[in-house]
Amino acid sequence: MSSTSQAQHPPQHTRKEDFAYQNNAYDHTYTSPNDTSVQLRCIKQSVSTSTLTTIGEDDAPEKPKDPPVQLYESFILPCIAEYVGMTLFVFIICLVSAYGSTAGPTWLLGVSLTTGFSFFSLLIAIGPVSGAHLNPVVTMGITLAGDFNPILGIPYVIAQIAGSITGAFFTKIVVPSNIYADCLGGAHSVGPGVTAGGAILCEVLITAFLILIILMSGVDSANSQQPLPPLAIALAVVVGITCGGPFSGGSMNPARAFGPAVASGVWDHHYVWWVGPLLGGLVSAGIYRILMASEDRRVLLWKRSQKKDTTST
Repeated sequence: MSSTSQAQHPPQHTRKEDFAYQNNAYDHTYTSPNDTSVQLRCIKQSVSTSTLTTIGEDDAPEKPKDPPVQLYESFILPCIAEYVGMTLFVFIICLVSAYGSTAGPTWLLGVSLTTGFSFFSLLIAIGPVSGAHLNPVVTMGITLAGDFNPILGIPYVIAQIAGSITGAFFTKIVVPSNIYADCLGGAHSVGPGVTAGGAILCEVLITAFLILIILMSGVDSANSQQPLPPLAIALAVVVGITCGGPFSGGSMNPARAFGPAVASGVWDHHYVWWVGPLLGGLVSAGIYRILMASEDRRVLLWKRSQKKDTTST
């Protein structure tokens, strides 16, 4: 073949490549006339700083984000997600509680299932953004487990409490005043005949159950491949409310208790839903770090791998 023929018919590409000509606010895709499998994409960024790079290459350096973008995505956006998620979460719970006040004996099951389903949905939706803690005790437990930045702890709790108050006042606007009064605006109450100490113990145990499920299924590296951790966590919420609801209200969440109390003005035994869940979270975080965490996080006792080697010999 002559050089003239080669010039008229350039060699076709042997593999598919995707190029990006970076220049902001313009995206155009076209096809090579000699090879329909080759697509070149021109992305306009700025006339003065245009470059040609290959998309999808493992060794291509990522463009560093501007400090304001990093601040927003790392700190501000997660707090916004916690606020929005908690607003919707408490609004849904208080609405179903208002319905339950007129529904008869089946109300508790409806409350527990609705709470579990809504929590599962929010875990899927905002989990990638903030982790979907939606609970100061969860934030505390994950921080003590070594899987959360302590700097974000207080902003998370503030966002959760603010969201709970917002959701509770939305409920007060929506629900008729007579029904709102009957259901205490979704605020918790200690069951008939149950002492404050008994209610606190109930909250300690059901919260410890919830936090341990979260740490073992959603945080621990040894169980990171387990299927559907959000489902296990949501089911733990359902179990905790179903079991603890008649006795302590089944809160497991101080922020969830605080918002409806502010909106309704019902503060009876309110300390129960702070003392109990916080103690339960501390218990589970301690059990996890001392006894059950993977070897990279366990504080004391033998590692699992060492125990397996000992028993096998």
